[in-house]
Amino acid sequence: MPYVCMHCGKKVKAMDGGFVRCPACGYRALKKARPNLAREVSTD
Repeated sequence: MPYVCMHCGKKVKAMDGGFVRCPACGYRALKKARPNLAREVSTD
């Protein structure tokens, strides 16, 4: 599952061994990447 670093914005793949750290900047906060899809909602 892809993740995104909250500091530098780099996309990171799931890490083996349970380590949560961005390989580019070393920041320890990652969030799940969400698809960029617009959804149509009815207002009736």
